[in-house]
Formats: sequence, C-alpha cells, structure tokens
Amino acid sequence: MKVPANRKGPSPADLPKAELFHALGYGGDLQRYETVLEEAKLSRPDRINIAASKKEAVAGLLRQRFLKVCTRPACRREAEASAQREGRQLVPAAKPGACDVCGGSPNQKAVNDLVAACQGRGWTRLCVVGGSPASRVELQALVAGRLQLRLVDGTRARTDKEARADLAWAHCVVLWGSTQLDHRVSNLYAGSGAIQIANRGIAALAGEIIRAGRPRQAAA
Repeated sequence: MKVPANRKGPSPADLPKAELFHALGYGGDLQRYETVLEEAKLSRPDRINIAASKKEAVAGLLRQRFLKVCTRPACRREAEASAQREGRQLVPAAKPGACDVCGGSPNQKAVNDLVAACQGRGWTRLCVVGGSPASRVELQALVAGRLQLRLVDGTRARTDKEARADLAWAHCVVLWGSTQLDHRVSNLYAGSGAIQIANRGIAALAGEIIRAGRPRQAAA
C-alpha cells in the first residue's frame, strides 16, 4: 500500500510513545505524559509514534514535571517531600531501577544519604577499616568521588604508623565489624574515637555512620 504523496508515513527513526515513556522509566497512566507533550507541542494525541530526535526534549520535559518513585515506603516518603518542594507530580516508576530516589538500589540510596550527612558536618575524608573486597569496590563506586575514601583491607598487616596516619587524615574513621577485619588491625585504631559498626552490608554501614555522626542533644 502506497502512502499518499501529501501524507508522510512513520519514519524508521520514529519511536512508539508508549515504549519511550517506559524506556525513560515512567509507568502508570500514560495519558498524563501524552497531555504534557501536547501542551508543549511536541506531539499530538492522535500520533502513536514520535520522532526519535525528540527523545531528549521529551526526557527533559517529563523530568521537570514528574518524579518517579518505586514502591519502597522510605522512597515514597522522601519523594513526596521532594515533589512538594519542587512542584513536581509523583508517578510510579516503570521499574525499580527508574526510581528517582534509590535508582533501584537500597545501597545507593543509603550512600547518597551518607554523603549528604557527611557534607553537612563538613566531613570530606572517610576511612573505612574492614569489609570484603567486593564491598569496598561497591562502596567506592557508590560514593562516586563525592567523598575522599581510604578503604583499609582488614586482613592485611598494618603498622601503628599507618594507622596513626589514617586517623590524622580522616574526618571519620569506621571499624566495620562482622566483616573481614582482624583484631591485629582493629586494635591499632582502638580508643581513637573511631566509630565501631557491628552490622554487615553497605546500607547498614551508611546508616550507622549517619547516626553516630549526629550531634547529641543536651539533656533537659
């Protein structure tokens, strides 16, 4: 079937709008996104597809108007506060990884909170003693350069001089217990004011550092 000369058929580069919304992480009622595109004159409701060249414009517009959130209660609470503050509308994330709060990773959310708490206290250098090699690699990746990290292998011999250098360098030193942390290493930091954490997991580590770093309220 030939397309009439005065009417354009869909271009091979066109994208189905429903697929685009999902790819950008937006779920729920798609009509709300259609309405926003129509108001911005990026598309019309009778068009199933949209030009691929408009993808970035669509992404930017939806980001201004909507805040995607997963089903986690903690994410929902934070998203509600952010949406109200920023004048955006809460919408369901099409998949957990699309959540604007946690990005599908409780560890990422916890580390984001940790970074914000450290920055609020003026802490820019964090030394963590212990943890598995995989945990240290993940923590480094999640912090993504927002804090200076010194991650000490708790299974390798360390000198008293090296431990003193860590303590002098860091704004906060953490002994990550219940992980790969030998007493011969942890004892070098004992009595120094280092935060001792007994829970495994990056989210637990972040939460304990945040709690330990909060200023204590004076007794009434």
